[in-house]
Amino acid sequence: MHPGQLYEADFLAHNLTGHDTTAQAVPDIVPSKVAAWFHKTECFCFSPQSFKRDEQRVLPVRFFVDPELPSYVGHLTWPIRSTMSPVAPATWLRARVSPQDSD
Repeated sequence: MHPGQLYEADFLAHNLTGHDTTAQAVPDIVPSKVAAWFHKTECFCFSPQSFKRDEQRVLPVRFFVDPELPSYVGHLTWPIRSTMSPVAPATWLRARVSPQDSD
């Protein structure tokens, strides 16, 4: 991942509750001290998502890491947990941050 570059990640959401439901994703950035440098431009976590029983769909997230990210940060991990179920597994996006001038 190169700071300043726009990225898109797709997450698969699947309603396994056995009934229609509405859920909201709860994102987090690890380590939390770098969250200010992580910017989502489009995210399903911005608003509640309604799902029919057993419905599944791909939900996109568009984001970039600020070019001013401190150089000591080598990795970002972005766990996303759903409010659909408190015991639902989290989805993880883990990325290695590369200097801007690297390929």
